[in-house]
Amino acid sequence: MSRKFLACFFIILFSKVLFGNPQDSLQQGFVAKTERFFKESAKRSVRDLEMDRAAIRQNRVLEDIKLLASQSRSFLRKGFDSLNVDQGLKELIVLHDIAKDGVFENKGSAQSSRNLTVTFNILNALSIEVRSLKRDMDRYQDRITNYQLDLDSLSNDPALFVISKDSANLARYMGRIRVIAREISPITLKLAERINSVHELQNKINIELARLESDMEEVLYYQNRLSNRTIARNFVNIWFPSKFERPMNEILFFSFVKAKWLYFYYLRAHLGKLLFFFLATLVVVSYVYVLRRRINDKNMVQSSLLLRRPLLSGLIIGLCVMQFIFPAPPFVFTITILTVASVFLSLVFRPAITGYWMAIWLSILTLFILAGLDNLVLQPSRSERWLILVIASLSCLVGLLALLNKERRDEIKERWILFPIAFMVFLEFASIIMNLFGRFNLSKVLLVAGLTNAVVFILFLWVIRLVNEGLQLASSVYQKQERRLFYINYNRVGKRAPVFFYAVLIVGWFVLFGRNFYEFRFLADPLRDFLETEHRLGNYQFSVNNLAVFLLIMVCATVLSKIVSYFAADSQWEKKEGAAQHKFRLGSWILLVRITIIVIGFFLAFSALGIPVQQIGIIVGALGVGIGFGLQTLVNNLVSGLIIAFEKPVNVDDLIEIGGRSGKVKSIGFRSSVIATAEGADLIMPNGDLLNAHVMNWSQGGAKKRLSIRLEVKYGVDLEWVTQLLKKIMDEDEQILSSGGTAVQFVQVSSQAVVVELYFWVRISKDSGGVKSGLLTKIYAAFADEGIDMALPIQQIVLDQTDSEQK
Repeated sequence: MSRKFLACFFIILFSKVLFGNPQDSLQQGFVAKTERFFKESAKRSVRDLEMDRAAIRQNRVLEDIKLLASQSRSFLRKGFDSLNVDQGLKELIVLHDIAKDGVFENKGSAQSSRNLTVTFNILNALSIEVRSLKRDMDRYQDRITNYQLDLDSLSNDPALFVISKDSANLARYMGRIRVIAREISPITLKLAERINSVHELQNKINIELARLESDMEEVLYYQNRLSNRTIARNFVNIWFPSKFERPMNEILFFSFVKAKWLYFYYLRAHLGKLLFFFLATLVVVSYVYVLRRRINDKNMVQSSLLLRRPLLSGLIIGLCVMQFIFPAPPFVFTITILTVASVFLSLVFRPAITGYWMAIWLSILTLFILAGLDNLVLQPSRSERWLILVIASLSCLVGLLALLNKERRDEIKERWILFPIAFMVFLEFASIIMNLFGRFNLSKVLLVAGLTNAVVFILFLWVIRLVNEGLQLASSVYQKQERRLFYINYNRVGKRAPVFFYAVLIVGWFVLFGRNFYEFRFLADPLRDFLETEHRLGNYQFSVNNLAVFLLIMVCATVLSKIVSYFAADSQWEKKEGAAQHKFRLGSWILLVRITIIVIGFFLAFSALGIPVQQIGIIVGALGVGIGFGLQTLVNNLVSGLIIAFEKPVNVDDLIEIGGRSGKVKSIGFRSSVIATAEGADLIMPNGDLLNAHVMNWSQGGAKKRLSIRLEVKYGVDLEWVTQLLKKIMDEDEQILSSGGTAVQFVQVSSQAVVVELYFWVRISKDSGGVKSGLLTKIYAAFADEGIDMALPIQQIVLDQTDSEQK
């Protein structure tokens, strides 16, 4: 185009020179043609520019289509197991139909409160599963739809429809279009098919979710209506025949299936808490074993209930205390923990109680297990009513035998046990009356509540006794703060459990007892709402649960940092006396590990509290101003600790000397370091002072130290013989290192003696004073045997006795 423009320019210029007058007609015609030429050239230039831009855009769009097609093909190849999802949904629908049994189908003449509760919990668990499937399907559908929309958007890009007038370019372009069309055509078909199949699954999932939510609302309606008619009659009196009687095998089958699936879904939903439950119980058991190993008195071990069976005792404490971390557990879960703990308790306190009270306890425990198994039967029947009557009657009989036998009452130390037994008798008698006159639901609740009250109270009472016994033994064994116990001072902890522990167990007894009553939700639900409801403070929202999690994470991070520091840095704990435990040592890197744990815990805690990380950075930046002005010394010590951790001028267990005082580095903390001095005291030195001081590190110099001894021998002694004798003594001493070599040098001749200096090397872990003392003792004995005298300060006085005449 530039050549055409230059040609036109020269033509116009030549015409002006040639024709002169611009008004000439020939010249005007030429100018008109020239203007038309310019206009056409401008149009062609614009069209060519658009074609060039369109070609660039076409290449970019076609490459994007190819890339997106490749990504879509890869995503479709990974696929989504729709058959597995469909099969899982069918299983959930089957479980849904099973859960409805006894509530919506085969419900008989009255509803059972236990069946309603279990059914609601199962439906709630199933709804969670279905919602999880729905979320997965929705995410998958969104991905597929986005791929399809992106392909459609790129395929409809306007640049693709700009066609070149050049036949060669057009042919090449159409060839590329045909190739790409062959590539993306099967992908678009597969995307459309997959979207249709996903839509079908989503419809099934939505229908099932709607059914579950509808059934849950109906179960809640039944529960509220049943709770409002707690004392109302459910069935006819027990001596009248019932109108509806379902086969017992069907009732037991559906009860077992419901209990199994409820147990499975609850444990799967709380795997993290279950792991923490086992770890905490393991810690308790390990502590009891450690306590038993520290007590050497076999008679004390045999007389202690806690130490005689440490495994069972630790499991009892762990099971009873740690069960409260599980929120709203189903009855089958609670009965399992209480039964296992009660069986273990029977084995632990067998030698501590008489046979009569052991029989009472075993009778109550057996009746409790029977009542618990009966409570798992979800649909009422006439046979079950008679079984409840028998269990309640036997419970009253056992309770009365325990209460009315005054002679045996003096055999028990814990008289508090009589109160829950009396309460049990009252509730069981009320259960008998309610059962006789058709109040089946209330009768069953009172039966289970009465026995649960007695078993839980006795369990917790013995847990307190085991804990108190453990504290008493620990106070006698650990009479000072020890690092292995994270500096727990048992003199301050005391020999009895704190009042807070008693309060927790009392509240726990009330919770376990109250869960048997549906009305308990009137207390539990407001408390749960208070803990979970979002509260507003200015622009910030928080909940009590989040605050509790925040504090828990910070405490766990702090404890974990101390645990890491202890296990990696403590060298004072020995497995056996005189045999040090060899283990991997991190030294001053412990400080960095602890700082990392604290920082991670800090951010996790604030994230759990709902505070964004950006705001945390703003807070830290604002605090930096205050730190710069008011906390310079603290920051200096913290930074010095980091420098010590990185450069490692001193390390944990290094033998150092500062200002003429020697000591061993015990720990390097955030602000200060602890140095154990030779006198037995711990020197707490700020990290800034330690970094700026002139530190002599004996450990980094090959773990050895050179010592010297100065001797003075009399004149006339064979110096060669003295040298050989001293070298022989030093070579035979096992505390002196042979690798460093020994030396005997005569350094001075005084007016009274010849001065000898001995040089030798010892390990820094050895007591240099003790080595010197032993070596001097050997030298003194050898000199005495060889007749070598040590030089002593002697002054001779010579008297001149010449008579005066001679003078």
